Amino acid sequence: MLSEVQQLQETMGLGGGIASQVWDYWGKLLSGDLGYSIPHAAPVLQLLLTALPWTGLLILGAMPVFLIGGALAGIEAGQLPGGTVDRWVTPVVTILASLPPFTGAVLLLLLYGILWPVLPTGGAEPLFPSTEHLGRAMGVLRYAILPMLALALHELARFYFLARAETLNLAQRDFIVNARARGISPWRLRWAYIGRSLIPACLSRLSDTLTGLVSAVFFVEIVFSYPGTGYLIYSAILDRDYDLLQGAVVFMAGVVLLMNWLIDGLSAHLARRG
Repeated sequence: MLSEVQQLQETMGLGGGIASQVWDYWGKLLSGDLGYSIPHAAPVLQLLLTALPWTGLLILGAMPVFLIGGALAGIEAGQLPGGTVDRWVTPVVTILASLPPFTGAVLLLLLYGILWPVLPTGGAEPLFPSTEHLGRAMGVLRYAILPMLALALHELARFYFLARAETLNLAQRDFIVNARARGISPWRLRWAYIGRSLIPACLSRLSDTLTGLVSAVFFVEIVFSYPGTGYLIYSAILDRDYDLLQGAVVFMAGVVLLMNWLIDGLSAHLARRG
């Protein structure tokens, strides 16, 4: 019986002292071994690589909404402070900024799941997905609309107020004043002059936003039962699957650091180009 207990401790990485356990864990971590999930009967890395594309789909799908939507609305409000867009959009965005991602996701679930049930409110694809690639892609996109929207609403306010403040500052710059004096079309002024000048500021803000974005997607996935890394971590907490929980935290920290590094590199490249 004692030998069986010792063998089980060795299998679960609990043999030896604390120092040897930490040393063994770091050795496995550097070799890409994040542990083994007993409830899922699979390696932790395999589970995370399966769930990560679903989380990436939500983040990449929400980015154009809050980046482009927030920037365009902020530019419109900043060009005419106190105008119609500024008076109507700014209070709405302020209310959205006060809502945590969990609350926004629940409100969308209530609206489109009960009051106006036109979109699926759980899962990532239909129970019987289409055998055609295009049909399956459309089904996956349909199931991702509400989680993407919940995630985008959480971040929209940051880029709206950023674009509005930057537009107010740019309006006093000489190149904007000269462009207006030359009769540049409003669309070209928004895109070629103000919009391009906002890109470095938006990239810098996006780098700061990534950590909050990853934490927000966890709550959104839990609300919509979406099979991403957030829902995987939630199931690990419920199952007390410490190997999966520990591996997921380390893995997602590495993903966030990598994304920050890529965005900082792109920002530095744009800064060198001027």
